[in-house]
Amino acid sequence: MIKKFRGKTLAFKLKLLAVILVLLVITLTVTAFAATVAGTYTVDIYENGTVTRVETSKQDAKSILSGMKIALGENDRLDLSGFKAGEDSSIVIYRYSTLALTTNDGTKSEIAFAGTVGDLLESRGVKIADDDVINYPTYTVVTDGMNVVVQKACLVKVIADGEEKEIRVGFVTVSDALDKAGVALGEDDEVSPSADTDVKDGMKITVKRVVTEERTETEVISYSTTTKESGAYAQGTRQVTTKGKNGSKEVTYVDKYVDGVLVESTVKDEEIIEKPVDEVVTVGIRPAVISVSASGKGAISELSLPSKVELVNGVPKNYKSVVTGKAASYTASKGAGTASGRKVKPGYIAVDPEQFPYGTELYIVATDGTVYGYAIAADTGGFVHNGSGFTIDLFMNTYEECAKWGARDVIIYVL
Repeated sequence: MIKKFRGKTLAFKLKLLAVILVLLVITLTVTAFAATVAGTYTVDIYENGTVTRVETSKQDAKSILSGMKIALGENDRLDLSGFKAGEDSSIVIYRYSTLALTTNDGTKSEIAFAGTVGDLLESRGVKIADDDVINYPTYTVVTDGMNVVVQKACLVKVIADGEEKEIRVGFVTVSDALDKAGVALGEDDEVSPSADTDVKDGMKITVKRVVTEERTETEVISYSTTTKESGAYAQGTRQVTTKGKNGSKEVTYVDKYVDGVLVESTVKDEEIIEKPVDEVVTVGIRPAVISVSASGKGAISELSLPSKVELVNGVPKNYKSVVTGKAASYTASKGAGTASGRKVKPGYIAVDPEQFPYGTELYIVATDGTVYGYAIAADTGGFVHNGSGFTIDLFMNTYEECAKWGARDVIIYVL
């Protein structure tokens, strides 16, 4: 019974295998038939840097282009070296273009051509030497208006970091030449000519290494000296009334080093630590008084010196302020009145009422030592309106006294 069972099993397997073979033959036949019916393949059409892919069953390249509505000019050129009918392949179209060609001897020609830059050079018999450079890769397709230039490589010198290198470069900028020379530029480094300059034969490129550093210094602020006049001191004397003192500040500098040499320092910031105190020097303007007693006798003024005014060396011991200026003189008929209502008299003087209001008590001494003496602001001086530059106008009894006085520099003590 066992043998019989195995026999049936083997027969069954043989029948199953036969069915599978039949199905496989049918499948292959159908597939082959479908491929024969379809008959399509892929063609890539290259034109001026663009690629158009088409599925086609046509066997002729021009028929394929015609089907794509791609027209060819009389002088356009087809490159069919990559095309094979029925297989995935490519067609290249070169359009007839007008361009310029400049060779390394300087000759420039206008040319009409279809193809690549390499094809153009070959067609014109232009040989490229080892040190020649071209401004376009040879595989570039020519187009209208293109200017193809062949020239000898430029020989340039690069000076940097204490070394000098000679290199050959083509159509590049100074930046490109530095890259080729292996010279990297720091952020603050200086290069001459500038990095974007086109390289020329025989050019010298110089790189200067620039480093900036900050430093902070504590510096002295010198005090200034000012001078003021005072009638409290005799003429010709000088007295330091406020002692000067230097101040200090912190100053931050930015130092610029070029190739290790300090070339410039600029102030970035400064902070006052201590302000200086200016020195004040008081210069005495009190004149040596001519023949005036402690009671005021001997002065030109006929007004009596009030008891409250004490003279020391011919000038008041106490006063509110001191004014220096120039004094003129004037006279008038006896009994004439002043603007304040007083009758004219030596001692009643003309002033600018805005500076010395009527009734202001004054004591006047010329810088030559002549004492006009005790005076009261009583009238308005003509100088107020004529701009003559006088400060006061002193009354005298006679014209002769006026002429003798003339115009003198005076010290006016405001009592």
